[in-house]
Amino acid sequence: MSSLINRAATKKFILAKIAQLRPGMEEQLTRVSKEALDIYEARLRSMIEDDIMIHPTRGKTFRAN
Repeated sequence: MSSLINRAATKKFILAKIAQLRPGMEEQLTRVSKEALDIYEARLRSMIEDDIMIHPTRGKTFRAN
């Protein structure tokens, strides 16, 4: 199954947030592991599946809860 997240953009976002929220750590943390990206992918898939299961059975448009 293909990825739901853009891995390059997610890495860039994580590293930018590290620099913003944890000044000084951006010199130490310069990479994002495949495992971290896999965890975020799994969390997103789970959130979507949960929303599908609780979605009302009417209408034509899927709306996130």
